[in-house]
Amino acid sequence: MIIMQAKRYSFILFLVLGFFIQPLLAQQSNPFYSHYGDFKADAKENLFFRFENLNFLKNNEYQEPFAEGSTLLGYIATPKMVYYPTSNLSIAAGARLQKYSGRDNFSEVEPVFTIHYQANSKLAFLLGTLNQNDNHKLHEALFEPERYFTSNAENGFQVLYKSKRINFDTWINWEQFIFQNDPFQEIFTFGLSGDIRLNNSESSHSFSIPMQALFTHKGGEIDTSDDKVQTIRHLGTGLVYKKSFESSKMSNFNAEVLYFQFSDNSSFKEFVFDKGNGFHFRIGAETKHSYLKLGYWLGDKFNSSRGSALFQSVVLAEKPHIEKRRDLLTAKYRYQKPIADGILLGGQLDVYSNLNTNGEISAAASLFVRINGEFFLKKLTWKD
Repeated sequence: MIIMQAKRYSFILFLVLGFFIQPLLAQQSNPFYSHYGDFKADAKENLFFRFENLNFLKNNEYQEPFAEGSTLLGYIATPKMVYYPTSNLSIAAGARLQKYSGRDNFSEVEPVFTIHYQANSKLAFLLGTLNQNDNHKLHEALFEPERYFTSNAENGFQVLYKSKRINFDTWINWEQFIFQNDPFQEIFTFGLSGDIRLNNSESSHSFSIPMQALFTHKGGEIDTSDDKVQTIRHLGTGLVYKKSFESSKMSNFNAEVLYFQFSDNSSFKEFVFDKGNGFHFRIGAETKHSYLKLGYWLGDKFNSSRGSALFQSVVLAEKPHIEKRRDLLTAKYRYQKPIADGILLGGQLDVYSNLNTNGEISAAASLFVRINGEFFLKKLTWKD
């Protein structure tokens, strides 16, 4: 036991030292998962070609039974045309191409089409393909981050609001549509993610309350499926403190206490536990090119319909594995650097130490190249 504890603390010390040796990121939680372009209020009747691309290599060395090891290598390319018929409306149309190395064909080829209405400088409405930047900033216990490049594009309806004190993103992602007498159920996800700043936005000290909600539903009234209706709820909140620095290599230091609640309100329970909760205590720091966050996860009968398997109490496989209480040490380190305008290169290391199995380590190492770029094509007068 003493040896295992020594290994555990040595590992944490190694991460901390590695953090301070490196030149410490930017303000986004994960810029590699951010592609949606800013709305241009001064682009009336302008037509643009926009190209979004993510090349990824992610190697998951996970310890079973909660998650299996895997290697993901490929890219997602999204070329599209963006037109502004008015100063508060844009129309984007294109295709999302998902390709894994070692496969002859694309895994997914799907159209993307977005109508973006910018009601004012704070409020926007999207219909069609959604803005999925940084997976809506959902915690990985609620939403597995790599779903960004393994799942289809999200489509539905979205409302975005951003002011000095309040930010929120709420959306409906309609994952499976049904017609009369279809032999399968409709599936959709409703989510809300945001935060409320408690103090003056001009202060270098920031206190905020995060808000996260994710509801997943399977059902429908016009299908012929015999499957049971499923409704799963996830809620999250907490308190986040951030100290910003202007004349320092470190741009900010942050600490957070997060609480999550899981509830399976289905007519047929998919999970062994129908209610559960989890706490995540984390501290972190950022600079121009790097990011580090260390944490401790305590879960009690917690599960998620879309989240990372590493945070869950039950794994639904051929032989379900159950750990009512989950104790994890978590560490996330990311380094990134622009190598050209609109091109970002970097990598990330995620480490999870399962305290229930004497500190058994699961880890994931990633390499990303993100390309975001657009150029003006021509001016077109909008006519009906």
